[in-house]
Amino acid sequence: MGDPTVQSHATQLISRLARLTGAEPRLLTTPGVAASREAKLVLLSDTYVRSTMDLFGKISVAFVGIGAMEPSTMLARSGNVFAPSELDELAEAGAVGDMSLRFFDIDGKPVKTPLDDRVIGMSLEELAKVNRVIALAGGPSKTDAIRGALRTGLIDVLITDAFTAARLVDGAAPVA
Repeated sequence: MGDPTVQSHATQLISRLARLTGAEPRLLTTPGVAASREAKLVLLSDTYVRSTMDLFGKISVAFVGIGAMEPSTMLARSGNVFAPSELDELAEAGAVGDMSLRFFDIDGKPVKTPLDDRVIGMSLEELAKVNRVIALAGGPSKTDAIRGALRTGLIDVLITDAFTAARLVDGAAPVA
């Protein structure tokens, strides 16, 4: 959740996917990035937020986007991103992309910074426990982010375009 004017589209997509798959949609009604660690703790104390997060261990299939260091216009408008100075700090720490606002480097290693203390959502460790992780991403600006995400070892299926797939294959070191 975040800016309500942007989030209504995301909520509609989740509701439609749930209907198509016979699943029950459960929305995490918080921003992806809290204003502070303290604000995150307050949000996590909400009964509905906690009950939704308690379901993370029961997820059998996860659809995740792979984000580049430069957020898309829509994501930036949602309010679920870090400030440019914070993104610079992550890049300096070696981050090339994220899944669920959890950052990693080109080798797929997690990039931990104090900013993690403000993220509300699945950690990469929790994502690793999901039976099948399906990632969606494409485009020239996301090539390194996708490469790093694949190297995390968390992704079972990647959905991308032919041009991005070719960039990943051409001249890429083998993915572990």
